[in-house]
Amino acid sequence: MGYEVRGGPGSIRYSITELERTTSMLGGAKEDLMEGASFLARSPNIPAALVARGTVRLRQRVAGVEADIGEITALCALRAAEAGMMALNVATARTRYEQAEAQAQREMNNARGDQLPLTLMWDLASNKGRPRTQTTEDLINDLPGFMGFPLGFLRDREHGGLFQAPYPDRLYPQLTDFLRGQNLVDLTPIEVVGHAPDRDVEFDGSIESLVDLQKLAEREPPGSLLVTRIEGPQGPVYVLTIPGTQSGPPEDREGNIRRIEGAGPGRELGNPWDGVGIVEGMGNESKNLIPSVEEALRQSGARNGDRVVVTGYSQGGIHAANIVNDEHLNELFVFPHLSTFGSPTGRIPVPKDTPALHLEDKNDIVPGTDGSRNPDERNRLTVVFDGPDGTLELGNDGFGEAHKLENYDSHAKELRGTKDPGAVESLGLLGTLFGQSRQGRVRSFQLARQPKPKTKVPAKDGKQERLKRIAPSH
Repeated sequence: MGYEVRGGPGSIRYSITELERTTSMLGGAKEDLMEGASFLARSPNIPAALVARGTVRLRQRVAGVEADIGEITALCALRAAEAGMMALNVATARTRYEQAEAQAQREMNNARGDQLPLTLMWDLASNKGRPRTQTTEDLINDLPGFMGFPLGFLRDREHGGLFQAPYPDRLYPQLTDFLRGQNLVDLTPIEVVGHAPDRDVEFDGSIESLVDLQKLAEREPPGSLLVTRIEGPQGPVYVLTIPGTQSGPPEDREGNIRRIEGAGPGRELGNPWDGVGIVEGMGNESKNLIPSVEEALRQSGARNGDRVVVTGYSQGGIHAANIVNDEHLNELFVFPHLSTFGSPTGRIPVPKDTPALHLEDKNDIVPGTDGSRNPDERNRLTVVFDGPDGTLELGNDGFGEAHKLENYDSHAKELRGTKDPGAVESLGLLGTLFGQSRQGRVRSFQLARQPKPKTKVPAKDGKQERLKRIAPSH
């Protein structure tokens, strides 16, 4: 048991950003000092004839003031030069720092790439038949190299290729376009088809209570998401909870397929959290999901400017990150927090004003399927746990025990009493948002993907058929 914290206030990326900010501040100080020196240098001189008419004491005071102005002018110019030199030194240090970090990362990638076959075999033998997160990321990034010469150049520069953009950033959108072009996936619109009555739930504003909502979402009928209203100290806060990958059509609690009002019998609706949902999130930025999210929030009472905390498990975390990054929704709501559990979100940007907390397990294959670790940004904290608790009976089906939501529930409990500055800050933010609330009002919404319209085959022309029978072609 144990964990590693990446990103947040202690990250390398944050240090580089701070060096960049310091460079900018020193550059601004230089410009201000130069402007001050120029202003002082243009200060008018009192005519000597006028000074000569004054008393001796007045002449001494005027001379002293002129000397002081000259001295301050020279001092401003000197300090401006010093500030400029310091700005140059800090910028140089930042560049060298970044270059050293990039070089170290390239060497680590090369070392892992050389050992990748052995690492994969070790993972399969020691991790119950599944590669670990880091191994999965390496496999995806080195995929062009496995295809042999000359396709290895398709890798990004960090992994020994020619491209600036990481290989997964180019792979997933192109793969999505290919699947759609071959009619292998139908990324049709998603809509709200019904909702359950409101219920009261226990909620204390901790990361554990967010996991409890995830567990509740998993027990709802397929295709559902949750919107929970919490009365915080500064007004209502809504928690949007998106479950992980599911199979099967949307069904109600009696097992009957729920249909859009007015839809005829036999029209089955697609579950938005099925395998196609992964393609929707990874290659289409969850664009078809956004209108349903807005509708669910509106039906729950959310108004423009209200705060919405978004959480997601597995596939749900992909959609959650896309939601807080959506321009339209950002114009309507404020996203003060994002939480994901076992989700591949490294490729998805998160707005600077949205703090994010990502929980991952190093034995979990799923967070590595995007080929990217989460950026070590100031507003993104990733807590990577050392593996499942051996005392828990989690089962090894699906993606394995490390990917079970029960495993992440256990990991959330591990964060109790954490002393890591980034984790303390992130968990403290949740406490500030929800205050002393002990209860929430939850509503379950069921979503469905519209079926693809069937292509109508043109009816045969009866007249042409009769002519062919009378005069058959030669």
